[in-house]
Amino acid sequence: MGSALEGKVAVVTGSSRGIGRGIAMCLADEGADVVVCARSDESAANPLGSIEQTAQEIRDLGGKAVAMKLDVTKDDEVRSVVEAVIRDYGHIDIVVNNAARMGQGGGDFWGSGPENLDAYYFTNVRAPYFITTLVAPHMETLGGGAIINITSAGANLPPPPGPDWQLPAGRTYVGYGITKAALNRWVAGVAGELRLRNVAIVAVDPGRTVVERNIANPIAGVDYTTANTPETTGRAVVFICQDAMTFTGRVVESKELVDQNNLQVTGMTPRMN
Repeated sequence: MGSALEGKVAVVTGSSRGIGRGIAMCLADEGADVVVCARSDESAANPLGSIEQTAQEIRDLGGKAVAMKLDVTKDDEVRSVVEAVIRDYGHIDIVVNNAARMGQGGGDFWGSGPENLDAYYFTNVRAPYFITTLVAPHMETLGGGAIINITSAGANLPPPPGPDWQLPAGRTYVGYGITKAALNRWVAGVAGELRLRNVAIVAVDPGRTVVERNIANPIAGVDYTTANTPETTGRAVVFICQDAMTFTGRVVESKELVDQNNLQVTGMTPRMN
């Protein structure tokens, strides 16, 4: 295990499985104390993983982690977790806003109502915004910190339609893509203000990534053999957190950062159970 982040406390939302789990494990691998957060605790009985599983996996590898149940759309739960982490550790140095409402349920715009967008907005935009309003002032008092927001290339899709355009299968444009684009714009919009307070804010795009749900229920026609693993984004996040202000206000692609800096990817895979 490394020590680049020794002494740092990192809160990772949506880290019971998937990309969040990969990020949590990589942060711990570099010495950070990791707070594993998600709705999926043992009582939720999610077959793809729980926060307790992720925290235990980290500890089994010699890392430091605790599990805290958190629904990021519930303000009282967010406040309670932030207060508990500050009480127990004395500081929060890194927050990774990874929890998200995913794209497959986005549906069509035609025939839908604003409640479709609302469901995505509350998880994908408002929750990271609210968490940051609570944590950033605390970071400022301690000399600074890093806010990492996990985004998606779906923010830039689709291209303008041609005359033969047809609805694509598995599209994520309504709700998911819109809110990821808003997330990117928010990062750029507030980076200057936060920089004055020595708090960096960065959007990280994992690219196509194979996670537990893809293994359990692969999407027909999607080639996962060339996809990134969650570790790719985990290693990118660790690298950013070592000098986060260098990246503040930017959207960073995980694989590009890993390749450009020859970061070691050990072969960590999604949970297979």
